[in-house]
Amino acid sequence: MTATPEPRDFQTEVLDRLERLEQKLDADIQRLDERTNKWEERFLQLSKDNLAISRTVIIAAATVVVFGSLLDKAEILVEGAARLFGK
Repeated sequence: MTATPEPRDFQTEVLDRLERLEQKLDADIQRLDERTNKWEERFLQLSKDNLAISRTVIIAAATVVVFGSLLDKAEILVEGAARLFGK
């Protein structure tokens, strides 16, 4: 003859299992939140770094364009200054 568990014992066992599962899920959710926060911080830092690099490249390119156009006229400017100060 098989012994059937009493309903109260069965309910207690089910509730204990549910409580352990809830604790495990809470721990997993907390761990996922921590990992998500770390990745968000990394992404924000990468975005800041990319912005700084972009600014540097844009400033360098603008400088090359400006000074490149002045170099074409540098000979004329130097010759004009020499004539002005040479007189």
